[in-house]
Amino acid sequence: MKNTLPHSTDYARLTALILFGLLVLRVACVVLSPLELYADEAQYWRWSETLEWGYYSKPPLIAWVIHASTAMFGDSALGVRLPAPFLHTIAAWCLFLLGRSIASPKVGLMAAVGYALMPAVFLSSTVLSTDGVLMPIWATALFLFWRVRQGEAGWLGYIALGLAIGAGFLAKYAMLYFAIGIVLTILLDRPTRQNLLTPKGAAMLAALLVVISPHILWNASNNFETVGHTVDNANLGGELFNPENALTFIADQMGVFGPISFLALIGGLIFMRRTVSGEDGRRELWLTCFVVPVLVIILVQAVLSRAHANWAATAYPAGSVLISLFFLRARAHKWLWYVIAALCAVSFILAPDFTLTARIMMGLGLAAGIMVFAFATKFRPIGLFWAGLTLHGVVGFAMMAVLIAPQALSAQLDLDNALKRTRGWDALADKLVAFSETQPAPTALLTDEREIWHGLDFYLKDRIDAPLILWRYNEGAHSFAEQQPLTSDIDGDVLVASYRPNRRPAIAADFETFEKVGEVSVDLGHRSNGCPIIRELVLYRASGYDPLPRTQDWVDRFEDQTMDAPEPCKAR
Repeated sequence: MKNTLPHSTDYARLTALILFGLLVLRVACVVLSPLELYADEAQYWRWSETLEWGYYSKPPLIAWVIHASTAMFGDSALGVRLPAPFLHTIAAWCLFLLGRSIASPKVGLMAAVGYALMPAVFLSSTVLSTDGVLMPIWATALFLFWRVRQGEAGWLGYIALGLAIGAGFLAKYAMLYFAIGIVLTILLDRPTRQNLLTPKGAAMLAALLVVISPHILWNASNNFETVGHTVDNANLGGELFNPENALTFIADQMGVFGPISFLALIGGLIFMRRTVSGEDGRRELWLTCFVVPVLVIILVQAVLSRAHANWAATAYPAGSVLISLFFLRARAHKWLWYVIAALCAVSFILAPDFTLTARIMMGLGLAAGIMVFAFATKFRPIGLFWAGLTLHGVVGFAMMAVLIAPQALSAQLDLDNALKRTRGWDALADKLVAFSETQPAPTALLTDEREIWHGLDFYLKDRIDAPLILWRYNEGAHSFAEQQPLTSDIDGDVLVASYRPNRRPAIAADFETFEKVGEVSVDLGHRSNGCPIIRELVLYRASGYDPLPRTQDWVDRFEDQTMDAPEPCKAR
């Protein structure tokens, strides 16, 4: 038998070296970036101040991670975000282990580096999101489950798998797709069925239940608040057929996984799955069980209502291994290169935040780059893989440069609008504090926009001695920020910091007195049409809180009203 140990050791070292280099660069980006927390990160930070088994709209793990990180590195954007690059590095290494175990060390290298260079992973390594917390757990569970399938796991391996799946549910409910994958592999793959439907499999299930039971009990004691919000987020109450969203979904996934990678994944699933049999076919089918259900479910969700780009992200850990297998066994076809080059060029037309001219130029440049790789690699399919990773690296490192020096680069690249949610919060808080020091102390600080509430919650840091409250458009709370009780503090002398002109007439009607006293604002750059991006809070003193009933007549009364609205910008 041929000794493969030297090759395995070389690929392991090369993979570790690449991942470590990316980790260093990503940590440096997080440390050096002046960009501030966006609203969701600030919300997770607020949750982390009190450790619970669940929160308003998410399971608890992200808050626990932030709690640990900020305890070590402080209540800052750095303290919140620093875990992100480490979490994705762990995920990538687990995919190396999975790819090596499924096929070969080379497949492990391709899967790990392919994942680490995904456009979405570049972005997710600089912010802390629930996807970032879930991915290393998902990848770990995939590797452990493959060992179970292969009969290589003992009792501890089965228990570790149960713990990993349970931890995944505590990170994000998207771990449900992993459970769907398990069911499919049991139905379609005999080795999985034989090794999982055993007493050890029962131990795995027991470990899973031990981990998630406290969260289930928390939900039960809180009217299933987190689950209810997740269901509401599907937004299935409107028109349930929007076929045009399918095209947007495809474009979004090309942005998440990378255009070449996504096209290769879909093309491989359609045209290559039936060309392989035996154990090679079974291992690809096993991986497919963790890819196709996610893509199909989110595509259906997109057509029925809407779907955010990241909702299908859990398809891509297994997808990274799968496309590595596809590329390595595909035959050379010139038409394949031409089709992918054309589709990638067209896909850039749908890219957000850039002018049409910039999108066309980027698309043509990408197509030209793909064809350069085509001739350099003599049209071999593996060349497409490296062409895709080269593209991801170029885009990713350009993204990191923008994050480190946003003021210098974002305006030139028309990215001010894309970055506005991560700018100006600290300056806005400073201006609001300075204004409040010239006024009588308010009994409450009231705002009318969720993102403004979270930005001020983090960056004010209690520098205004008054509770921060979000005005409610509805009778009850429809967001975590609205859960701040409308206590007696709002009955006194309230400072209203209003962001939305269309809400101000309704807010004024909730008070006996409502007087404009000033405004504070920060400049966030310019849109691609030349119009300035300003985050402005118009300030009012209000008293005598007596809210009107939120009836349909109330909605109709204020539907088209505004107050102190800025002059509209005349786009160039």
